[in-house]
Amino acid sequence: MNINTKIIYKGGDPAILRAIEILRRDMAFVFLPTNEDGGEIRLNLVDIAPEGFRIEGGDIFAGDALGFVYALMRISENSLGIPPFWFWYDHKHKKIPAAEIADFISKPAKIRYRGWFINDEILLNKWSPDSDPMSPWHMAYEALLRCGGNMIIPNTQVSRPHCDLAAQYGLWLTHHHAEPLGAEMFVKIYPDLPPSYFLHEDKFKALWLDGINWQKGHNVIWNLGFRGQGDQAFWSSDTRGDFATDEARGGLISRLIRYQYDLVREHIPDGICCTYIYGEIMGLYRDGHISIPDDVIKIWADNGYGKMVVRRTGRENTRQAALPDSPGRHGIYYHVSFVDLQASAHMTQIPNSNDFLQNELTAAFERGADDYLIVNCSNIRPHVFPLAMIAALWRGEDFDPAKFGEIYFGCAAAADAFGDYANAAVNYGQHNDEHAGDQFYNYNTRNLISNIMKSNDTCPELFWATGEAPIAAQLKWFADKCEMGEKQYAEFLARHNTDFDDLHKSTIILHARLHYHGYRGGALFAEAAAAFFAADYKTAFYQAGLARDEFALANAAMHDAEYGIWRGFYANDCFADYKFTAHLLEVLMAYIRNFGDGPGYHEWQRELFYPPSEKGIRLQLNIENRQTAGEMFDKIKSESCFPGQTML
Repeated sequence: MNINTKIIYKGGDPAILRAIEILRRDMAFVFLPTNEDGGEIRLNLVDIAPEGFRIEGGDIFAGDALGFVYALMRISENSLGIPPFWFWYDHKHKKIPAAEIADFISKPAKIRYRGWFINDEILLNKWSPDSDPMSPWHMAYEALLRCGGNMIIPNTQVSRPHCDLAAQYGLWLTHHHAEPLGAEMFVKIYPDLPPSYFLHEDKFKALWLDGINWQKGHNVIWNLGFRGQGDQAFWSSDTRGDFATDEARGGLISRLIRYQYDLVREHIPDGICCTYIYGEIMGLYRDGHISIPDDVIKIWADNGYGKMVVRRTGRENTRQAALPDSPGRHGIYYHVSFVDLQASAHMTQIPNSNDFLQNELTAAFERGADDYLIVNCSNIRPHVFPLAMIAALWRGEDFDPAKFGEIYFGCAAAADAFGDYANAAVNYGQHNDEHAGDQFYNYNTRNLISNIMKSNDTCPELFWATGEAPIAAQLKWFADKCEMGEKQYAEFLARHNTDFDDLHKSTIILHARLHYHGYRGGALFAEAAAAFFAADYKTAFYQAGLARDEFALANAAMHDAEYGIWRGFYANDCFADYKFTAHLLEVLMAYIRNFGDGPGYHEWQRELFYPPSEKGIRLQLNIENRQTAGEMFDKIKSESCFPGQTML
């Protein structure tokens, strides 16, 4: 095989044509020019198991589109040396004159339907490596296929262009657990109507039928169910009907699942259906209030931290096992990225180890949850390490971290930091999966600031962790966790200070830096709050400024990690939102200053910055423009003029 090799395919399947285009592009990446004949790779349709293929004498034999796609991807990886996450991890293609195509016979995947949910994709929505906003999705679908995946939820809300593009890559479509049959959400189509099934049954049913009609030309695994207009129970927004009891709630959900199931059967007789045993549905199902047709795949979900137990909802954390309890078809909805506005990891790698995740998934497979696996991968690049492990798992292969290091960094030792990362995580709860991510110090800092400035004596948003404690006790709890995080991530960074390359510094090392600055900022904020409650306003002001700087440093670290095609990748960090945490700390500085320096706002300026000969003269209140809180802090810090201050 060389640059002149021809790929012979006489059909018109769009997925196969795209895969051929990808292989030709990869050949251009890798092969040097030559006048030597490259021969032909011929694609031959034969009777073989779905998705199966064999490569023999350089030719490909397969029975369906995905079989040919996987064969072409295998040639790209094994003959040309292009790994699954080549785009997402900056693979440097090695130029060669020619390559051999080894004979190969595929084996069935361990999981029948397996893929990604590109959820909470805030970064991908605002970034592109070129001028095409769909480019991130092209690269995502390609990476998934290279990993051996065959199923996708293309984005958080139904988007027909994204779904249609995924279908062109040969992927099965499936749906968000809040979007039955892939239909548009009621409030999106009818923003002026209350989202009540009790009032608008005909409109809900019309949306479901439209969902079937626009997708029925694609391969689809149809999600059945009924939740509210978001990640919540339907009765939180539908108050018109009589849904006060679990029996009534489960009864409606059961009737609608049966209605949707029959609708699919009417239009796609052999359609495959699934339903999520997730959130509020879990309790209703366990208590016998929901009935599901026998051939529907029941999807069980982890808690957002990789543990196969029911997710925490507000203060409720039952830790009830989320695993199959009966024969039938079962699958898994699994998170390597999660958003709970409390302690989860979204911008950074999940803080639980690959070994932990693998053990949880393997145990679930052994319980029979092996028909379906959808992995919440959000923006992909921050989560490549666990995604690579899960891809090996669903193929029935072992994952080797050292090989991962060799492939993407040219050094097995480069993966050491990825493996050690979970050891630095802060345990916020009593269980071994309850490790904090980037939302922990951002959301809780902001929540506490909000309640302090409202003069509240507690922070209800922290009851999930502290119970109904006074705000001083909550601050102490938070300070202890942040001090622990600052220490542990400082030690991690000291252990892994080897300079491998930009990729290493911009992935796992960046994640640790974000945590270090975030925890340090949280700890400094807690000191500021304690000083504020002690009426030591200048100290509170100064410590809040130091906390602001730490979150600003975290934000700067993200943007320092943008290079080449990744410039602007973190521009839309609106979930963790380090920059807004920094901004809110500056607002807090102004709030604190009001207590110690208001309403004139000139005494601190006189005390800190005027020469001794001028401090006592009060013929004029102030002789210079008043400084903003930020300007005052910056001058204090630069001139080291605060009592007891040390230069940082």
